[in-house]
Amino acid sequence: MSGALSRALLLLALLANPAWAETEAYQDRLIEGLSPSEDDSETDYAYDSSGLPRYLRLETRLGTLPFDERSQAKSSMGFYGLIETSNHGSISLDGSVASGEGLGTVTYRQRAVPLSEARLGHLEAGVITPPMPNSLRRPLRVTVPVQPVRGISGEVESPASHGQWQVSTGQRGRLVSLPVTTFVGEPGRVSSLGGQWQLVADSDPLRSGTVFSVMHEDARGVTDDRFAIHVRPPFDVRSTLLGLSHDSGPYQLHARVLGTQGSNTQGKRLGVWVEGEVRQGTHTYDFGAYRLEPGLSWAGQFMANDLSGVFYRHQWRSREWLTDLSFDLLRSLEEPRRQGYYVNGSLRWRANRLHTLGAGLALRDLGTRAWSSYGDWRWGNPWGTTGLRVDLRGSSDRTQPGLYQLTYDQEWQVPLGWSLSTSLGAGRYGAVAIRNEPAEDFFQLALSMSAPLGNRGTFRGAAQTERDDSGDQRQSINLSADWRLGSGWSLQGYYTRYQGSTRLLAPLDPLAPPVVQTLGNSDRSFYVVLRYELQAGSRSVPLGGKPQEGGGRVEGVIFFDNNRNGSQEASENGVSGVTVFLDNRYAVSTDERGRFVFPFVAAGTRTISLRNDTLPLPWVALSDGETRVEIRLRDTTSLSIPVQRDQ
Repeated sequence: MSGALSRALLLLALLANPAWAETEAYQDRLIEGLSPSEDDSETDYAYDSSGLPRYLRLETRLGTLPFDERSQAKSSMGFYGLIETSNHGSISLDGSVASGEGLGTVTYRQRAVPLSEARLGHLEAGVITPPMPNSLRRPLRVTVPVQPVRGISGEVESPASHGQWQVSTGQRGRLVSLPVTTFVGEPGRVSSLGGQWQLVADSDPLRSGTVFSVMHEDARGVTDDRFAIHVRPPFDVRSTLLGLSHDSGPYQLHARVLGTQGSNTQGKRLGVWVEGEVRQGTHTYDFGAYRLEPGLSWAGQFMANDLSGVFYRHQWRSREWLTDLSFDLLRSLEEPRRQGYYVNGSLRWRANRLHTLGAGLALRDLGTRAWSSYGDWRWGNPWGTTGLRVDLRGSSDRTQPGLYQLTYDQEWQVPLGWSLSTSLGAGRYGAVAIRNEPAEDFFQLALSMSAPLGNRGTFRGAAQTERDDSGDQRQSINLSADWRLGSGWSLQGYYTRYQGSTRLLAPLDPLAPPVVQTLGNSDRSFYVVLRYELQAGSRSVPLGGKPQEGGGRVEGVIFFDNNRNGSQEASENGVSGVTVFLDNRYAVSTDERGRFVFPFVAAGTRTISLRNDTLPLPWVALSDGETRVEIRLRDTTSLSIPVQRDQ
C-alpha cells in the first residue's frame, strides 16, 4: 500500500500545479454599461488562472475507526484530484487510506482520451466497476448483477457509431461504507471482455439504431457464500451474455441470451429474455418474456433462476398523475406445478400545488402468498411539508413476519440556510412461529438537520432510533460540523454511533435477489478532518466546456427512497460507493453519506448519470439514471437523486 500511496501523492502534486498548457482566462464582458458580477465562489485564495482546469482535495483524518473494539486513535488520509487536458483526456485520482491498517481504496481514472478523430479511450485502475457495453446496462425485467473489483480496465469507444470494446481483470469484492471507505476482497479473480457494434444506424445520431453486444466473464476460485446456507469450496465459472437492441425513438426492442458453465454445476445453464417498449405521448408500454434455468448465475453471482414467465407493464405520466402497473405470469422450471403471478401497481396524484396523494399494492402467489401495500398523503402548510404514510404487509410464508406501520414525516419551514426534517413511526411486526419470535410493537423516531455556524461553518446531524416492546433497541447517530479556515483550508468533525440490528424484509418480486440480513453489532467512533481544496486553471475551459465559456458547480446526494415519494426523509440514508458521471466523461464516487461534487462545470445543459450496476440490488435509478441540469455561471446546482425498488 505504501508504494501505491507514494505514487498517488506524486500524481496529486502534479495535479496541483501543471505546466502542460496555458490558455486565456475567462473574463466577463461589459453589457450596456453594467459592471461584471462579483465572483461568489467561496474561495479564500487568489485564483490561479494559469494552466489547465484542475481541482485538488487533500484530507488528513485523526480518530477512531468504526467497529474497532480497542477504540484506539488512528490517522488516515483521503484525496481527490482532477485535471482536464486537451490531449490526454480527463485524469482523476480518488481514494482514502488508513495508516497501519491496510484499509482504504484508490481509483485512478483517465477518461475521454482522444485516440483518433472518431475514437476515445478510457482507463481505470484500483477499485473499479468492470465496464459493460452501454446497451447491456439498460435495466430490464431480468437484471444481471455486477460486483466491484480491485484491478484494471480499459475501453475504446466510438461515440458516433455507438461502438465499444472493453477488457478488465481483478479481484472480486465489496465496498464497506466507513469514514475510510474500504474494499473487502473475496476469494478468486475475474476477467471480462465486452463490446458492442452498430449493425443498423438510426436517422437520429443520438439513438443507437440496431446494436449487437457481447460480454464474457471468466471467474477463477470464487465462492458464493454470502447467499449460501453452508460454506462451499471455491469453484471456476464462465458466463457469456449476448444482446441485440433496437432503438428507434418511441420503439425499442431488447433480446438477451446468457450462458453459464462452472465446476460447481453439471452442464451449461441458459437464460433467455426479450423485452419491448413502446412510447406514445404520456404512455409507456413494456412487455416481454423470460426463461431462466435452475442454477443460472452471472460468473458465480446470484441472479434470478428457475423461472419462466411473461410480463406486461404500463406507465402513464401527466402533470397531475403518475401511474405504474406491472403483471407477471410465472412458472418454476424444476417444479412445473409451482406457478402463479406477481402484480405490482402504484399511482400518485398531484391534486394541486400543495397536496399530493399516492398508493401502491404488490401481490405475489408463487408457492407462497405474500402482499404489501402503502398509502401516503403529503401537503404543504405554514410549518413546511407534512407527510402521512401507512404500510401494510402480510405473507403465508412462516419465515416472514407481517408488518403494520404508520409514519408521520415533517419537513419544517426554517430560515434560509437551515434545514430540519423529522420522522415519527409506530407499528407492529407479526409473529414468526418457526423461529419462536412473538409479535411485537415498535416505535421509530428520526431527525435530520443542518444549520449555519456563523458565516464560515455548517452543522449537520441525523439520528434514528427504534424500540420494541421486548426491550430491544436499534439506534444510530451521525453528527458533523465544518468550518472554513481560509485559503482553501477547512476543519471538520464527525461523530457516529450505531447499535443494534436492522430488520430487513425480503422483497416480494420473485426476480429480486435475496436480502442479506444485517447482524447485530454496536459501534462508536469520532474523528476530525483537516481538508485542503484547490481549484485553479483557465476558466476559459471548464469541465465539459469550450474556450471562452464560464462555469458553475454541481453537488448532490443519492439516497434510498424507501417510501417512493422522490423526497429524502429524515429516515432515508444516502447511498455510498455509487459512480456518478458528468456527460459520461468525468466520474466521481459518492462518499459514505451518498454525496458527490463536480467542481467548475461548464455553463449550459449537462447530463448527470449514475450507473445502475454500481447500486446495491434490487435498487435502481429512475429515468435510466440520467438527470439533465442547467448550469449557470458561478452558481451551485444542488441535486437530490432517489433510487427505488419495487415492493
